[in-house]
This record gives sequence, structure tokens and C-alpha cells, in this order.
Amino acid sequence: MHTPSVSQAVLLGGLLAVVFVPPARSRDLTLQEALDIGLSRTMRGEMIEGNLEVAQQLYSARRINMYLPEISINGSLPSFRKSLAYQPFRNPLDRQPFKTRNLDFSSFIELKQTLVTGGTLTATADLTSEDNRYPDTRYDPVDEVFVDQLRKQGSFSFSLAQPLFRPSSVKNELHNREDDLKIAEVTRLEETTALKKEITEAYLGTLQLALQAEIAGDKLKKASLQEHIDSAKLSDGVLSEEGYLLTGSARLDAELEGHSVENQLGEQRRELATLLDFDATDTLNLALPPVPTHIDEATRQRLIADWENAAPIKKAEHQYAKAKREADYAAAGHGVTGDLAASYSFGKQRIETERAVDADGARETTEEDVSTNSWTVALQVKVPLWDGGAGSAAVRAARYQAEQDRYEFTRAQRSARAKIINLINELDVSYQRLAIINKQIGLAEERLAIAQGRFADGRISELTLLESRTFLLETRDRYLEELKKYLLNRIDLESKYLS
Repeated sequence: MHTPSVSQAVLLGGLLAVVFVPPARSRDLTLQEALDIGLSRTMRGEMIEGNLEVAQQLYSARRINMYLPEISINGSLPSFRKSLAYQPFRNPLDRQPFKTRNLDFSSFIELKQTLVTGGTLTATADLTSEDNRYPDTRYDPVDEVFVDQLRKQGSFSFSLAQPLFRPSSVKNELHNREDDLKIAEVTRLEETTALKKEITEAYLGTLQLALQAEIAGDKLKKASLQEHIDSAKLSDGVLSEEGYLLTGSARLDAELEGHSVENQLGEQRRELATLLDFDATDTLNLALPPVPTHIDEATRQRLIADWENAAPIKKAEHQYAKAKREADYAAAGHGVTGDLAASYSFGKQRIETERAVDADGARETTEEDVSTNSWTVALQVKVPLWDGGAGSAAVRAARYQAEQDRYEFTRAQRSARAKIINLINELDVSYQRLAIINKQIGLAEERLAIAQGRFADGRISELTLLESRTFLLETRDRYLEELKKYLLNRIDLESKYLS
């Protein structure tokens, strides 16, 4: 039997690895498709939407609780207890086993309603049931006689806890949740903008590096041709050895540049795939994105006139409002405070008892209904005398934070209009530059077509032809760079407004 050698085993393993490696997927992708995928079908896009949904749910829950109570049902499963103890039973001087058993359960429904005044009203309906069995100590029969007692009790109670001499905590929390929601809306816009810019930069960066790889290839081809020409010159004695060495060094530089660009292109493609949650080995076939319709004069004037509603201003405004409210709430709770507690409850209890009435073991059953009610009112006032300055320090810290947020709000107001005008002006300049570069591309294409015709006729060298081709590729690269700048400015301008 033939045993394969080590080299054959390695070769066989390599072949199997090649066979079982899944092939890379090829995807045709436009910029708009990439943006849609990144915002709606990636984990990062889902997290951005999820943060806003959480803020919406928290605000809705706080608002609903001002009108509808929180309801909870609590209870215990039936439990059984049995005990045995030695204590005087028939004869005070004679200790006997004292056996008891009990089967009971309890349950209650609780409704808790938060009031606009900051208090909390709680209503509780409670039901308990006990089935007891214990020795009857009133007689001294020959046999032990037990008492069976069934006790059922139902009650209903109200309780109110109302803070005094301070703002409503409910209103404070509701307004905070509302501000958190507004801030979350702007934060979502900021995070969406950041993701869109990253995808746009990676998409156009990939296209640019693909062009630069072609340029590097042409430069390497030119350097190789020049080295071949200089080799002939060196043989004819026209060129010195130093000149030929410089030509060889230039070819090596072009080769190194080509490797560097190819490496950057691979990194950029993998970065784009990662942003879209694709496999890093997927082949992405990208298309040149069109230039969006430029904003007209009416839109330009409307955006500038509506600068006060810019998203950064709204976010800073809500952050300042929240900080100021927190500072006022902290200051109000630092002085004299009080709490009013009131409760009222009523209930009904039925007791059914079965016990022996004589030594012969005759038994009787009795029923008893008991109604109960109670109420309490308590007012507790707290006057702070000395706390080591902790309370006043907390108030000062809250005031300082509010001042910081007020400064940020003022700074956002001052810079918003200027930033919007600058973005619009940069868009105008980029749009005009794109039109000019596009015309230059047309001229470069005509130049290349003429050079190809002349090269076919033998009137120019391949070096001259490569120069015309390189000029066209470099012009297209400048167009992509300007297009990237234009699209990023458009995204920045869109991020200034929630709608």
C-alpha cells in the first residue's frame, strides 16, 4: 500500500482548502444604495434608530402615567405550615405536645397613580385567606380536640404621599423626558450624518484610489519605457551610467508607489464593506455617482432665513432648558421641605369557627363578620440647619452646569447662521468647479483620442501617449475629489435641519 509523502499531503490539504473556501461575492453598488444599506440594514444604523425609539418610549411612558395608573397584581401560592411544640395543655404542670397546622394564601391588586402635583396616590385591594387548625384548650377531654377556623379578609385602602414646598417632581421628570426626546432627535440626525459621510468618503475614496492605481500603472509603464530607452542610450554612449541609474531608481519608485496605492485601495474597499456589514472579501463594483440637483435661489434664501430653527441650536436650547430646570429643582429642594401623608382603609372579615362544646365530642360552628376602617394624616416638615455645605455645593454645581449650557446655546446661535451661509457658498463654488472640471475631462478625452491616432500613425511615441492618458486620469481624479467635497457639504447642510 502506497503511503503519501509529506509534500503530497501538504499539496492535497492545500487543494482541499481551495475547494472548500467560499468564493467572494460580487456586488454592483451605487452610492445611494450604499447609503440606504448603511442607514437601514446595518447594525450601526439600527442602533441609531434604537436610541431614538428608547427616548420616545420613555417620554410616552412618563406622559401616559400622568393619566393612567400603574397596575400590578401580586400574590402568593397557597402555603402549608405545621408545627409541634411542648407546652402546658390540659394540666398547667404537665407539658403536652401542641400541634398546629395552617393553610393560607394572600393576594392584592395595586394601582399607583402619579399626580401632577408631584404626589403619588396608591389604591390597594387585598384578599387573604387562612385555614387554621389548633388544639382546643378550654376542655380536658380524653382525646385531643382540635378547633377548625376559616378566616377570610378583604380590604381596600388609599394612600397619598405629597411633597410640599418644592416643584412637582412629575412635571420636572416629564419635561426632562421631553427634552431628552428632542435631544435624541438631533443626536440621531448627527449620528446619521456621520455615518453618511463615512460611507460617502469610503465610496468615493475607493473610486479615487482605483483611478490612482491606473495612474500608478501608467507611471510604472512610462518609467519602464524610459529605462529601456536609456539602456539603449547607455549602450550608444549618449547617456552616462549615473543617468541610467537615476532612471532605474525612478522605475523602482514608480513600482513602490503602485504597490502602496494597491494596498490603500484594498484597505478602502474593506472599510466600505465593513461600514455596510458586508464580508470584507466581497468584490464591490462601484459606479460614478451623479451630481445632485443644485439648490435653487428660493431654497437658498429659505435655509438662511430659517437659521434659528437649525438642529444644533435646538439641541443646545433643550440642553440648556434641562440644565436650568435641574438647577431650579435642586435649589427648591435645598430649603424648607415637607411631606404630607394621608391614608384611608376599610375592610371586612368573616370568621367561621368549628369547635367541640362538651366532653362527648359534640361540635358547633359559629360565623362572625367584622368590619374595619381607619384613616391617618401626617405632616412632616424638614428644616436643614447644617450639612457641611453639601446641599449648597450641589446647587452651585447645577447652576454652573446651567451656565455652561447657556453659553453653548449662545455660541450655537452666533455660529449657526454663518456656518449655513458658508456651506451654501462652498456648494456654489464646488458646483461651478465640477462643471469646469467636467469640461476639462472632455478636452482631455479629445487630447487622448488625438494622441491615439497619432500613435497609430507612428508620429508620436508611446511615452507621449501615456502622458495624455495620465493627464485624463488625473483630471478625473480631481473631479472625484471635488465631487466628494460637494457631496459632503450637502450632507453637512442637510444635517442643520431636522426636516
